[in-house]
Amino acid sequence: MISKKIRELFASMMEAQPQGTPVTYEPETEQYTGYFNQALVNKFIDQGLLELVDNQDGLICIIMNNRDDFLSGFSSGVSEARLGRDQSYADYNANPFAFSVGYEHFLSLNKKPRLLVGYICHGFINDDTSEIHVQ
Repeated sequence: MISKKIRELFASMMEAQPQGTPVTYEPETEQYTGYFNQALVNKFIDQGLLELVDNQDGLICIIMNNRDDFLSGFSSGVSEARLGRDQSYADYNANPFAFSVGYEHFLSLNKKPRLLVGYICHGFINDDTSEIHVQ
């Protein structure tokens, strides 16, 4: 099970847009910028998942290593949860951690379905387009 703080860290990155979201994502540089939990960021830097680009008075800019694998795993987890399946596929995914984060993030939001209305996040169905949102 993924802790709530860890799930929120990565969900904030998956929700990121170039502007208008608490965490912003710059497609050209693949950098995420926001006010993250420094201890969690450091933990994942030590594990090699994230790389620090800049830290200016708490405004942290990071890059996700192996981002494509993470995005794919996260989206797969969201999809399996949306279909009502269990997490068993996580073991076969290229990034089981990302799969579990996506899976648990969907289940967390799905407890209050109104939170999903108009919600934009990687791997989730965009109400405006009826297609899966891709970051």
